[in-house]
Amino acid sequence: MSGAELLGPEPPLEPRGRGLSVPPRTLKAMEQETAWRLSAADSGDASRLAREAGVSATLAGLLLRRGVATRDEARAFLAPGVDGLHDPARLLGAEAAADLLVSAARRGRRIVVFGDYDVDGVTAVAQLRAALARVGADAAAFIPHRLRDGYGLKPETVRRVLAELSPAVIVTVDCGITAIEGVAAAREAGVDVIVTDHHLVPDALPAGAVVVNPRQPGCAYPEKELAACGIALKIAEAIARRAGVSLSRESLLRAACLGTIADLVPLTGENRVIAAAGLAALAGARAPGLRALLEEAGLPPGIAPTAEEVAFRIAPRLNAAGRLDSARLALSVFEERDPQRARLAARELSLRNAERQSLERRVVAEARERIERDEAPEGASLVVEADPGWHRGVLGIAASRLAREYRRPVLLFGVEGERVSGSGRSIAGVALHELMSRLRHHFTEFGGHSQAVGATLPAERFAAFREEARALFRSEVPAEALAPCEEAEAELEIESVDASLLRELALLEPHGAGNPRPVFLARGARASGPWTAVGERGLRGRLRLAGDGGHVRGIAWAATSELARLASGTAPFEIHYRLAAQRDWGLQAEVLAARARSLCA
Repeated sequence: MSGAELLGPEPPLEPRGRGLSVPPRTLKAMEQETAWRLSAADSGDASRLAREAGVSATLAGLLLRRGVATRDEARAFLAPGVDGLHDPARLLGAEAAADLLVSAARRGRRIVVFGDYDVDGVTAVAQLRAALARVGADAAAFIPHRLRDGYGLKPETVRRVLAELSPAVIVTVDCGITAIEGVAAAREAGVDVIVTDHHLVPDALPAGAVVVNPRQPGCAYPEKELAACGIALKIAEAIARRAGVSLSRESLLRAACLGTIADLVPLTGENRVIAAAGLAALAGARAPGLRALLEEAGLPPGIAPTAEEVAFRIAPRLNAAGRLDSARLALSVFEERDPQRARLAARELSLRNAERQSLERRVVAEARERIERDEAPEGASLVVEADPGWHRGVLGIAASRLAREYRRPVLLFGVEGERVSGSGRSIAGVALHELMSRLRHHFTEFGGHSQAVGATLPAERFAAFREEARALFRSEVPAEALAPCEEAEAELEIESVDASLLRELALLEPHGAGNPRPVFLARGARASGPWTAVGERGLRGRLRLAGDGGHVRGIAWAATSELARLASGTAPFEIHYRLAAQRDWGLQAEVLAARARSLCA
């Protein structure tokens, strides 16, 4: 992908439910059409898997929904171990890359690790630098500046690298798969190039480069969804094997798990192993930078953070550096060895994240106003907005938030003189990259994932692009993909939640893309006391348990008037909810949607 802030949609600033959180006029119209669905696994299959795997029928049903169908698959999923990591030799190009890098290191030739400015890219750079340092390489890091350089290995950026760092080898991480001209510029200067990337592969690969991408033709590697930091982990291990040196896998996993979780790749298969093992390793982090970052994020030492804590507390801080300025500050957290400087760097990341939040809130608010002025926002299949005052570094995360709120693909652009650059985020069921690629004739730069894209185009073409894009999505996106729907995976009354079930549900951790926290349906929920406002659009209260009169803490981020009304009465009502054992206040039910029991099927 090129030219725009894109790689991996970042999670929202606060936990939000799957219920809509949108302005009242649109919310009212959408609530009237919201469908409720219970998509539980077949009870017969769940009973079989429960017997074979020795788990409850509830857990078995959740495993089936995640594609886990046999006893062995269940054991691997519920207890992911490092024996589930694949041999780097199976990754096409990894051994050739390791040979080239080790050879350059032994000959004293300079290597430049060319990264991206998000968490995935930074953690990939950190891992390769650590591996190259272990073999005595002269290895420099170069991370483009989002606003000055833009994304990826462009010819002009290559010329800057050549002038400033004089490399003999350039190895890209999290970019380069579409950099035909950038690779050509480096090769013409006599520089060897290794491209390591995980983005969608174009029809033609960069000529003259060693390419490492599990998606490329001819690669039989079993995990196609590795993040860039996962690929860097493989190459780092291949370097150590090729050079005959030891390398701490735990140290690599600490960085790799952060990028894997932040980049929203599916936390299944090998990615699940990387996330689980890396989170466990973070409990024993000794590097001053990582320890300072965990402390700054409010996470206690000696305890493994959860995937949600990485997504909402750690990743936004690391991302903030590259969104607003240089990502070198984020990289320093992984490489700084002085405790005092590490604490200062971690604190600066928090300050930049606060600034990023402010900029994002402004973009979201202004975009909402434009959407609400649209004659029929509920009927539009695509949101496309642009403004010269919008900071390019926050457009992706703002688009992600708006896509969730309006259940529409959203494209946001910043107008910068004669060009327009922006990012887009999609929703389930709409392959944004595939549709946008049909509009490639408008773009000077384009790329991304299935659900996240970035593009740059001349400002004079924006109006024509917007009109054509809206028409394309209107004709290609099915109405059911845009219809609000609340979906639960199993029926579970609040009073049925006990310690045994909570222990089983904990085995589903870590949660993230591809393995969301389960959503349950309770048909007989009752409030225990009033629910009060919290935050911008939240409600907090208690749900009463049947029998002993106990209660469970409840919170709703998509706080509709319907939930407040139901919670103020005495009649039971229906909810969709998630369970989470919060570090600060124990078990909590996150209510995603509520409706009167009389409406239940």
